Amino acid sequence: MDKRTVNRRIFLSKSTACMAGVGIAGSGAMFGREISPREQLQPEIREYRTLGRTGFKVSDIGCGFPGTASESVLKAAVAGGINFIDSIEGHGGGNSEVTIGRAIKTCPRESLFINSKIAVTEKDTRETLVSRVKKTLERLDTHYIDGLMLWSANTVIATENKVFHSAVRQMKKEGIVRFSGVSCHGSSFTGEPPETMDKVICAAVDSGRFDLVMFVYNYVQQEMGDKILEQCQKKNVGTTLMKTDPFGGAYNIVTNMVTNYQKENKEIPPNIQNVYSKIMKSQEQAMPFLIQHGLSDINARKEAAISFVLNHPAVSTVLISFSNFTEVADYINLSGSRLTEKSQSMVDSMRDIYGPFYCRHACGICESSCPAGVPVNTIMRFNHYFMAQSREKFAISQYLGLGRPDAGNCRNCKGFCEAACPYGVPIHSLLEDAHKNLSIAGEYI
Repeated sequence: MDKRTVNRRIFLSKSTACMAGVGIAGSGAMFGREISPREQLQPEIREYRTLGRTGFKVSDIGCGFPGTASESVLKAAVAGGINFIDSIEGHGGGNSEVTIGRAIKTCPRESLFINSKIAVTEKDTRETLVSRVKKTLERLDTHYIDGLMLWSANTVIATENKVFHSAVRQMKKEGIVRFSGVSCHGSSFTGEPPETMDKVICAAVDSGRFDLVMFVYNYVQQEMGDKILEQCQKKNVGTTLMKTDPFGGAYNIVTNMVTNYQKENKEIPPNIQNVYSKIMKSQEQAMPFLIQHGLSDINARKEAAISFVLNHPAVSTVLISFSNFTEVADYINLSGSRLTEKSQSMVDSMRDIYGPFYCRHACGICESSCPAGVPVNTIMRFNHYFMAQSREKFAISQYLGLGRPDAGNCRNCKGFCEAACPYGVPIHSLLEDAHKNLSIAGEYI
């Protein structure tokens, strides 16, 4: 390969992060509000929205599942006015819940909305679920949780789980759970009815059993989310959003991988080089537009993503998994953001630029074309946990527990899934990389 071509690509990759030279806090005026010097130093939530029929006023920027976030980072988020905190039962041996409990210990409990998610297995009974929730309360060091969600319901039937609803009714009577909810990433599709995320969530909303829901919504993946938001608005159900920044997908994953290969002076695998070449070509074509509109900085593009979802009146809160103090300050400064007519056109253009590098959550369109029955969308979600959220152990454990054909089958495949993708995502190459990340061997045998 021509050395000049490589250097130009490295430049384009680096310019993504630094060409504009401004962060989230410095570019707020573009998306409908000014950021004062005081806010940049001491960011505070500017908008609270009603969480459906719960009646609770939640911060428009919420704290998503904290993962590896420290107690001090969570305290900073709460100090900035964030009052919705999401968790998952027992993650990391329960350490995540313990961290949350310590972070909120000095806060008035009634000022916070603590949400937890719980998986229900065939072996569970009402008694076992109640017992598990009580252990969650112990780890959180609180007498009650505001929301208890049925975690990752993949089908409409799953949302009707009698054990979960029976347990919730009992816990509401006991005062240890106030409201119930459901989260969904869509079906795994392979071996399951092809029920999309909007079908699952809308059915749950229509049932009248849930007070709040959690789902994927962003400027690339709008259609399903728009249907859900419309239904929730009609039924007065609270909405919490996850995965609101589509730019954090294949684009960042692949460019980071190539950077690491280059640092270690290692040869870039052909499948990764193929995707990287497509990304750099798109970036080169898009750069004049990005510079013109102040979007060549990654943080500015994050701002566009958050402003887009906050612009929808049916959105209650946008969940961010904070890793450090800078992210807390930057995202809190986006509270109250709205899209202007000009910035809406920018987001539309960004959708065209980055759409081909985003494997849409809960999509599954390509899966029926796979002769091996690989659950493409589910594996890409696990790889997202691994690469974008630094939840390596969790991602690997989920991958090993698939119990069905994994992406190892993709090694000698002709790429039927990629040919079937209507969005042009280089999914075959990404699946090969996902297997390398998530399999025990770490590479093909």
